[in-house]
Amino acid sequence: MKKDLFMLLIAAMTMVGCKKADTNNELKPFNVQQEFTGNAFTFFTGAKVIMSGDSANANAMTIGWGALGNYTGYECPIVTVFVAPARYTHEYLEQYPRFTLMEFDDPDIPRYLGTHSGRDGDKTEALGLHIAYTDNGTPYYEEAKTVIECEIMTVFHQTADDFRSQHMHDFYENFGAGIHTAYFGKVVGAWKR
Repeated sequence: MKKDLFMLLIAAMTMVGCKKADTNNELKPFNVQQEFTGNAFTFFTGAKVIMSGDSANANAMTIGWGALGNYTGYECPIVTVFVAPARYTHEYLEQYPRFTLMEFDDPDIPRYLGTHSGRDGDKTEALGLHIAYTDNGTPYYEEAKTVIECEIMTVFHQTADDFRSQHMHDFYENFGAGIHTAYFGKVVGAWKR
């Protein structure tokens, strides 16, 4: 009898949307200057996801190039990301003032986002992900384990005239997506699980 009552109570809670809060799985704010534990030199060697847009339209892609540090003073932690002009997300970064940088536990998420274009279909729907928004209206995926929100401070549209080493000329010689644009984003919020 007690078991039946317990099962009935669980079923009723599920029907009305009540569930026990999982406090260990919530995204919680953290201070990147005091609590970031990653290695800035290797952080971008693992696949990260960048997203830009608003509540009407957003796009995400996987990136592997970037830098962490500061710009215009110690009190200004920044994330620099590099996105090629042919990428769909480049259009969003050119239009919207902020972006989010995300990490995921599931390696299939960045793998998929890095091999499919938002021009060809809804990647969010295909992966079963859920978009949420920061207080500034910047989109991110609820499933991310780390979210860093950045406000774009400056943009460098590089050209071949900017290259100082032969390596750069050699790299871009057969790279069809164009020379990457560098976006310097001031960290305005950060959350982790």
